[in-house]
Amino acid sequence: MSEYLKSAFENVQPFWAVFLSAIMYVMFPEQAYLTAFCAVLGVMMLDVITKYYAIGCRNGGLWNSIKKRKINSNDMWTGTSRKIFAYLIIFIMVGLSYRVSPVAGAASFLGTVVYAVLFLRECQSILENLDDAGNDVGWLLTIVKKRKKKILNDEGVDDDETL
Repeated sequence: MSEYLKSAFENVQPFWAVFLSAIMYVMFPEQAYLTAFCAVLGVMMLDVITKYYAIGCRNGGLWNSIKKRKINSNDMWTGTSRKIFAYLIIFIMVGLSYRVSPVAGAASFLGTVVYAVLFLRECQSILENLDDAGNDVGWLLTIVKKRKKKILNDEGVDDDETL
């Protein structure tokens, strides 16, 4: 028995297992939250990719952008890490709201609105990056902005008050 426990603590690393379990418990009280999180994470990655693409298009290619120091990994990482940290805090707050709310439906509604707004915000950023790169996506950008504004207005939130 002692060999088994020793092996478990050496291979599994219980600290990380407990830490990740706590994060999963807090952030994803329902399967829908995990799905929404993955969708937001996916568009966040696309946002970074399209940002590099836009900078490359404006400066004669990716390699020229790097040589001209238009693409600076430190600056990009600083902005991206700030966004990741802010979104992580928001995701934790949404998950905790589900755990402390006496009405699960209200917390689920809040989570849906928050994840939808973050998703649309990232989509808007992607479309702006594609527009900066010279692609004809202005019409789609207008639709996304209107949809985001409608969601916020329906919830009584001014667009200037959001992230």
